[in-house]
Amino acid sequence: MRKYFLLTTFILQVSLLCSQDLRLPKVFGDHMILQRESPVRVWGWSSPGKELSVTIDGQSVTTQAGEDGKWECMLPAHSAGGPYELIISGDKKVQFEDVWFGDVWIAGGQSNMAWNLKSEVDNWQEEVVDSDYPQIRFFTVPNAIAFSPKEDIEGGSWLLANPENSPDFSAVAWFFAKHNHLEKDVPVGIIESNWGGTPAESWTSSERLLELNAYRDETKKVLEPGIDWKSKLEENESNNQERNRIFNSKEYLNTGVQRSNFDDSSWETIQLPNAKDFEDVVWLRKLFDWKGSKKDARLSLGRLTINQTVFINGKQIEGSLHGRIVEIPKGTLKKKNNLLTVRLINTWNNIVTIGMDRELWIEDNDQKLDLSGDWKFSNTVEPSIPEYIRYSQYPTVLFNGMINPIAGYTIQGAIWYQGESNAGRHDVYHELFSTMIQDWRTRWRQGDFPFLFVQLANYMARLDEPSDPDWARLRDAQTQTLGLKNTGMAVAIDIGNEVDIHPRNKQDVGKRLWLAADKVAFGNDLVHSGPVYESHQTKDAEVIVTFNEVGSGLKAAGPQITGFAVAGKDRKYYWAEGEIIGENKISLTSNDVKEPVHVRYAWSNNPACNLYNEEGLPAVPFRTDNWPQQ
Repeated sequence: MRKYFLLTTFILQVSLLCSQDLRLPKVFGDHMILQRESPVRVWGWSSPGKELSVTIDGQSVTTQAGEDGKWECMLPAHSAGGPYELIISGDKKVQFEDVWFGDVWIAGGQSNMAWNLKSEVDNWQEEVVDSDYPQIRFFTVPNAIAFSPKEDIEGGSWLLANPENSPDFSAVAWFFAKHNHLEKDVPVGIIESNWGGTPAESWTSSERLLELNAYRDETKKVLEPGIDWKSKLEENESNNQERNRIFNSKEYLNTGVQRSNFDDSSWETIQLPNAKDFEDVVWLRKLFDWKGSKKDARLSLGRLTINQTVFINGKQIEGSLHGRIVEIPKGTLKKKNNLLTVRLINTWNNIVTIGMDRELWIEDNDQKLDLSGDWKFSNTVEPSIPEYIRYSQYPTVLFNGMINPIAGYTIQGAIWYQGESNAGRHDVYHELFSTMIQDWRTRWRQGDFPFLFVQLANYMARLDEPSDPDWARLRDAQTQTLGLKNTGMAVAIDIGNEVDIHPRNKQDVGKRLWLAADKVAFGNDLVHSGPVYESHQTKDAEVIVTFNEVGSGLKAAGPQITGFAVAGKDRKYYWAEGEIIGENKISLTSNDVKEPVHVRYAWSNNPACNLYNEEGLPAVPFRTDNWPQQ
């Protein structure tokens, strides 16, 4: 009897393991958009060997679950339209309502793709009012770190575009989707899978990363057996919660640091601006007299850090994220002994940067007061910030948690905005980025589907002399990636911000991505790019540069062409003067270079460049040399 009981128990356990309810990945749901005019993959899990049927708009296909319970099938191609019901029948029935056929895009990358409409995007409130387009739907893949490939995501739902939902949509993806919807008159689905501050290696499979010399060792560490990643993530999340408490708590007001009677005599005196970086919660105080008016004034703190709180004479002054100018209400300043108090936190990496040359001041129409010089400083008023490890930057972890589970959902293509986090390793980015694109294409099993990406925007201080920085090199690596089939690039070199890594003009980014999509994905003959370097010739002291993608011709957005530099055999670049010749050529000369051999354009972190085609698209930054970075 005991043997019989054990055998029966074993059979029941095996039966339970082998039997599972019919289910589909969470990316399938009510209100979803399925890709039009293409066979559509549907997949999921059921009891092993179970036969299933999948039906939409009167068309059915049948399939059978394998021994592991997995099944998939391909629905026949369907024209745009809806609404339909998608019904999957097996040991039970799963039904999805309000399903439409249209164009589906993956929207990937880091914070500039994740940046939503309500995050101070230009004219975002007006855009939200004009967002009632129920045939545009967004699905957001939840952020998830995984150290092995996952079969499904952790949640999510398809949301219709309307003023209630749209503020949380990716701004770039929204403007792109709106162009797609209005110009093609089809439903559009955006699957957002992005995470701020993440490098491309996080979004690439371990199998492909192990093929790259630059990432093999890092990837092996992630794959090393025996590491308790679950405990590490739990401890990290506990630290993050404490960090958030410090960042968001208003308990610091109880310290009284912002008040004039606070005793800061034990604080260190430092000079601002200060090249040295600090850690933890930084407090600064400065006394000053004011000879200006009692009207509104303006305060500039330069490029400081991610999170700032500013007080004048104990009153909190609103604004000043990323060092933008703060408006000081009239009546705030007095003639003698004004107290300026600043609280600084870097929520990203706990490194606090303070000030910029010529950017620390208060002004009105009567006076501009320089605030550089002596400041009182302390970073011990509040507790130190707990260590937080950004596991989202580790190789392959976001591919595992946020790409592998949705790979195979039939799409028109992908849009991508990323690269900032890889600028320090620009020398291997072309290989890495190309590998990632090819990796995704393999996983989706849709051939060389269109992949459209944004080149890094201009950012950081503008320099007086030609330079050779990491961001210029990263942009060059992005341009090289256009060598892959069915790729396109939106140039953003003219819409960035010196002190903010997140340009607020997402409208032009979305439009330029759409122009690339209209060409690459839909094959339309249109001007989809700004001028692209084709060749150059030198004769004596003159360089003639020839461009393609000039549309109706070249033009300069200003009285003179800016952004070009030339170099001789000594490899030292100097600014050049340019003149447009005909529709597609520019003549360059420089008094400092008698025998030029090479040219660079917009080759800086934040270049002053103004070459466009007549259609208003900016020229692609380029270099003609292959010299190593100096």
